[in-house]
Amino acid sequence: MHRPHGPFPPVDMLPPPEVMEQKVATQHGEIQRLATGNQRLAATHGTLRKELATAQHELQMLHAQIGLVKSLERTTNVGLMEKIAKMETELKSTEQVKLEMNLVREEAQKLVAVRQELLAKVQELNHDLQTAHIDVQQVPALMSEFENLRQEYHQCRYRLRFSLMGSC
Repeated sequence: MHRPHGPFPPVDMLPPPEVMEQKVATQHGEIQRLATGNQRLAATHGTLRKELATAQHELQMLHAQIGLVKSLERTTNVGLMEKIAKMETELKSTEQVKLEMNLVREEAQKLVAVRQELLAKVQELNHDLQTAHIDVQQVPALMSEFENLRQEYHQCRYRLRFSLMGSC
């Protein structure tokens, strides 16, 4: 068959109407199938758009929450840093207090040692005082004995003088 030039083929070259009807029915079925697919695709597209809008909204909410969490975290970190700085300062001051306590403890130990030495000296002095007290109590008797001895000495001297004078 030879194709003529022009927009439509000659009538004698056209296929029989049954074939054309079948082609039209096949094309109509294909159009229906494509239309149904297109409707499903449009419905899916609409659903996907809604889901995308929902997901974008959720993403915005998450970004806002992340911002709040970061802000809270910064605030918390600042608070924690301040607490840490305060605790470090307190720790340094307690270390200073510990050092001072150790010095005071050493001084107290030295004072206890000095006190013990002084107590020993006091006991020694008390013993000496008791001895001196006993000696002082003997002084009147010794004075009396001394006085007796002195009188006796004077008498012996007096007698010795008389006896020397009488022998001369």
